[in-house]
Amino acid sequence: MRPLFVAALLAASATPSAAQMVHGRVLERGTDRPIPSAILELRDGANVRAQARTLDDGTFVIPVPAAGTYRIAAARMGFESLLSGDLVIQRLDSLDLVFRMVSTAVALDPVEATTSRYRSARLAGFYERSAKRRQGHFLMRDVIEQARSSRTSDLLRRVPGLSFRATRRGGYAIRARGGCEPQVYLDGMDVSMFGNVTSVDDLVRPEDLEGVEVYGSSNVPVEFIRNHPGNPCGAVMLWTRMGR
Repeated sequence: MRPLFVAALLAASATPSAAQMVHGRVLERGTDRPIPSAILELRDGANVRAQARTLDDGTFVIPVPAAGTYRIAAARMGFESLLSGDLVIQRLDSLDLVFRMVSTAVALDPVEATTSRYRSARLAGFYERSAKRRQGHFLMRDVIEQARSSRTSDLLRRVPGLSFRATRRGGYAIRARGGCEPQVYLDGMDVSMFGNVTSVDDLVRPEDLEGVEVYGSSNVPVEFIRNHPGNPCGAVMLWTRMGR
């Protein structure tokens, strides 16, 4: 720290009713605005003998434990630290100091905050695979919303290679090339479709979908292959929206 040029240093006459002390104000150089919460230290060489903190108006009072030669240090985040010259304080002296500190505030570049499209670990893998453009067919949320399909089976008719068979309940079961049944996952969990009994429309509505990914038999991600090794029909993965 560099020596401080003190704007005012007054040695008041001693009075028998007062102990020795240092008081004053800490201001911003150039504006004279008070600086609150600055830390003042009374130093005797390398030793700190007393401390004080400035109030909202920049004022402080430091009690001095004994007569002697001291220095006063002033520090505040965002300002250059200051150190006074030697101050000889006699018994019952009262010194008035004004510190003027130089601001070191630096204008920072604007911070740009970005958010990920997914905040859920459940959807992280889906968006990572879609970003890498893996060999598969992806329906993202914006496409799903634009389609305005009333049934999930109607939405999936957009995917090449898929076909549908009517179920006993009046819905549609998914079929891959050659008419075989692909493995269906809902939020990463296997779903048993029971042939022509269960319809994809029974699982989820289009408005509840965050995304869809469809793979042929040779392109199913490895983390899903282990569930059904040797499945020749590929996989259809349905991911529901967050909060639903």
